Order: sequence, then structure tokens, then C-alpha cells
Amino acid sequence: MEKEKAELIKKIYDLGFEVGFKNHSEIGWVLREYNTLVEHANKLGIKSPETHYHDGKLNGKKSRDKGTDSPRAPEKADLVNKINVSEMKIEHGETEESGVLHSQRKPGLNEFPDLVKQAGNTEMPELLGGFKPPGSSRFRHRRKDKGYP
Repeated sequence: MEKEKAELIKKIYDLGFEVGFKNHSEIGWVLREYNTLVEHANKLGIKSPETHYHDGKLNGKKSRDKGTDSPRAPEKADLVNKINVSEMKIEHGETEESGVLHSQRKPGLNEFPDLVKQAGNTEMPELLGGFKPPGSSRFRHRRKDKGYP
């Protein structure tokens, strides 16, 4: 029981420290977390759990102003996590000559990205154009071979 109380007091203090250190606003997830911790502390009989929160918050502000990390900063050995890499999974999709997936390809210098290009469903359907011989144009009067620029 005492161990559980000590852990809960530490959680409340750590929440206050994080709010003070990172300057979180006390709405949203902070308020939800604070309310659940205080409610649980009241059930366990901890008197004035908000003082532990405010102490942590003040200490967090002080350490932020000093420019130091949190007092529970991980050691250098803990900072580097070894990542186990399994076999590389290759997605099956359209690839170009460079071997890059089509969806991951970046646009060239003079190309628009796929997001900006005109979608196919916004163009006029070919059926509405009628049956025209190849090479004919709707704008025949503007063709360059007639002398117009």
C-alpha cells in the first residue's frame, strides 16, 4: 500500500515536472491525466496531491530556465538503442528505371507533383468528342500551319 502511494506521488510529481519543463498547457491530455491521478490519490488517502504536482511544476520551470535537462535524464548508454533489422521487405508496385517506387518518386525540376496534375476524371470523355479522323483538332482555326502563331 505504501509502495503504491509512493509510486502515485512520483507520477503526480513527474506530470507536474513535465508540464513545467515543457510548458504544456493544462488542458487536454494533461488535465485528463491530472484528474485521474488526483482521483486515484484521493481513493488511496493521500492528502493534498496537488501540492506534489505544483512542486514538480515549479522544479520543471526552474530546470527549464537553467537550461538543464530533467533530473531523470537517461544516461548515454540508454540514449543509443540497438535496432534489430530484419530482412528488407520490398513492396510490389510500379517501379521506374531508378528502382524507386512510383508513389515515392519526387517530381523533377520541370514537372508538377502528381497531386497537382489534372485528374483523369475531370477531362472531357473521348466519347463526347465524337468520331474524328486522327489529327483533327477542335481548334482548327488556330493551327500553326495556317499562318497563325
